Amino acid sequence: MRSALFHPRAIVATAFLGALWLTAEPAQAVLVTQLELTGGRVQLDFGFFGPLRGSFEREGLLVMGQYQPLPDIFPPITKGHRTLTLFTSGIQGAPPPSGTVSGSMITVDLTSLFLGISRGDRLRAWNIGGIANGSFDPSTSAFSMSWEHLFRGQPLLSSAVFSLQGTAVLAPIPLPASLVLFASGLVGIGQTIRRRGKGLISPQRMG
Repeated sequence: MRSALFHPRAIVATAFLGALWLTAEPAQAVLVTQLELTGGRVQLDFGFFGPLRGSFEREGLLVMGQYQPLPDIFPPITKGHRTLTLFTSGIQGAPPPSGTVSGSMITVDLTSLFLGISRGDRLRAWNIGGIANGSFDPSTSAFSMSWEHLFRGQPLLSSAVFSLQGTAVLAPIPLPASLVLFASGLVGIGQTIRRRGKGLISPQRMG
């Protein structure tokens, strides 16, 4: 009689438990490829003159890993004779935007984000970027994040808090190498069991 430890069902059960153990690893950060924006909020701090708050609902697209010239992120906003745009640039040495999601948290490097205000052919730009942190919903991919930017050399404006919301597009999650190796070993075990099963001789009573 074969030992119960080497019964095919026992081997399969052991393999299944091993697979669960291998896949029960801490959640790893997943790269963000782009942010589909639906709106945001800004709070400007003018020091002695107090804060100024405002929100907007405007669709846009922020791509990770590359700079976006104006007005690629949001459609331009025209106020009187001035046009406001957002763009990313490395003119101050900031890297292109990048982001990660870990569980229910999202972190995005937006240090290369600029606000441009144009009037006719003249354009002035201010860096408004920072490291944004916020919440992420794995079931809907919705996010909400904010960051603070400190202005230097501005006579009145001292700081600002920005927030963005929308949907994050994540990079495909590759299978862990340990799981791939385990699956290969599991297939090999199954083939071995089948080969041995074919060579077994059923015990018969001696007459």
